[in-house]
Amino acid sequence: MKTYAIVLAAGKGTRMQSDLPKVLHRVGGKPMIEHLVDKLEQMNVDDIFVVVGYRGELVKAQLGGRVTYVEQREQLGTAHAVRQAAPLLKGKQGQTLVLLGDTPLLKPSTMERLMKLQRYTRCPGVVLTTLVDDPTGYGRIVRDPFTGHVASIVEDRDALPEQRRIREVNTGNFCFDNQSLFRALPGIRNRNAQQEYYLTDIVPALRRTGAANVRPALESLTLIDPAEAIGINTRAQLAEAEQALGGLMRAVV
Repeated sequence: MKTYAIVLAAGKGTRMQSDLPKVLHRVGGKPMIEHLVDKLEQMNVDDIFVVVGYRGELVKAQLGGRVTYVEQREQLGTAHAVRQAAPLLKGKQGQTLVLLGDTPLLKPSTMERLMKLQRYTRCPGVVLTTLVDDPTGYGRIVRDPFTGHVASIVEDRDALPEQRRIREVNTGNFCFDNQSLFRALPGIRNRNAQQEYYLTDIVPALRRTGAANVRPALESLTLIDPAEAIGINTRAQLAEAEQALGGLMRAVV
């Protein structure tokens, strides 16, 4: 089975207070985007697509010819970013990882578990979740009270008061059946506080395509250690990731 990866790396990262694209900030002496690309190459992913936008020429200069570049000229959300790869991927059979370029601590073993779970369940997609003490800012995993399956993923700004208390959150990393993903993406709308096209709205979009008539639209894999899924949006989170990386390296030794 062919495997693909789409790495979202188009954002400016305004809260980093730097003109450098967010994914080029260094963790452990290496740009965070390079951590992910290195791991995907180790996993022998067939094709790696990196979505670039803000100062994309710098990202290209860093990675060179190791990946295929897809341009997102306007940053209209994560689903919009993934859709930019449609001309290259739509209709192909296989699995597609969708990864955030600012989660450099994600382990190859975790990504492989995502792919294995999608293959085993034959579900249209799998989302990587984790439990955190303070879920502020994260998308909440809302589960069906009867089946326990993922019913929806609600962004923090759109969450109801009772949903804000949910501690299980979306890490922003997924694995999809490639054809199911690209059939569903056009059905995602921007009816939310940010007026963006969220990949988290893939659950109802998959249902509308009929991809989930027999099985759940989205399965989930929950990380035990939330540090592995740290998303870097601020200088403080950059320092947190640096510290967590040191801990992970010591654990390996």
